Amino acid sequence: VIAASLSAGSMAAKAQSQYRSGSDSHVYVGGNYGVYKDRGGDFDEDDNFSEILVGIQANEIIGIEASYLNFGEFSGGIGTADVDGYDLALVGRLPLTDSFGLFAKGGLLFWEVDTKVAGVKRDYDGEDPFVGVGADFEVTENLIVALEYDRYRIDLDDSNLPNPGGNWDGDMDTMKLGARLAF
Repeated sequence: VIAASLSAGSMAAKAQSQYRSGSDSHVYVGGNYGVYKDRGGDFDEDDNFSEILVGIQANEIIGIEASYLNFGEFSGGIGTADVDGYDLALVGRLPLTDSFGLFAKGGLLFWEVDTKVAGVKRDYDGEDPFVGVGADFEVTENLIVALEYDRYRIDLDDSNLPNPGGNWDGDMDTMKLGARLAF
């Protein structure tokens, strides 16, 4: 236990002082801001969301990331929905230079939707898979910026709601820009 603690402490100190585009293991925190559209729609500046994330880059290729997403509230003809959730993803990164890389990720979104349709309030939750791709650029040793496209799936099925609200098969496409601080 003592050896593992000393090893983890020295690994964290090394990652904090010598971060080089993912080549050392490290922890990072960050945030993204972006726009989304649901299936068949268009990206609209009114449909924006925010994301807070934390991750562990095990080596220059593999990492794990967790985040909280808030899609905000959107409305249709007969109701409104407030969507947010947490996700957990496996991230694969391909470093192309010392400061630039591409990544792909896939994982599970644990979502919650609060709806109000024709005056009836209901809460729903579930979990569905998601995938994403992006590119990141190291601005400084500890600051990385990233551009990312993700597709989240939210399947809501309630036969008590009037159509089309009763069965909403939502693919949420997102475009986001963010920053990460590596430690």
